[in-house]
Amino acid sequence: MKTELIEKASRKIGDNQLLINIVSKRVQQLNHGADPYVPTDPETGAGDIALMELLADKLTWREETETDREESESSAALQGTNIEAQEV
Repeated sequence: MKTELIEKASRKIGDNQLLINIVSKRVQQLNHGADPYVPTDPETGAGDIALMELLADKLTWREETETDREESESSAALQGTNIEAQEV
């Protein structure tokens, strides 16, 4: 991943653990066939795409609540953070 993108995203989010969770979840989605929401070229890695989407405000997230955890105990959702890609 490009250092410049990581630094910008870190400043935007402010919490490195949250940033890691958001990017990791989005990379997983991209690697499973999700389309990117920013222009890319074939050499752009999934991590850089996720960071570019985050910086372009194409991703939303929210902290998981206790109710969310109870409702999704059996799901494979990323614990602690839910993210969604959105076409803007």
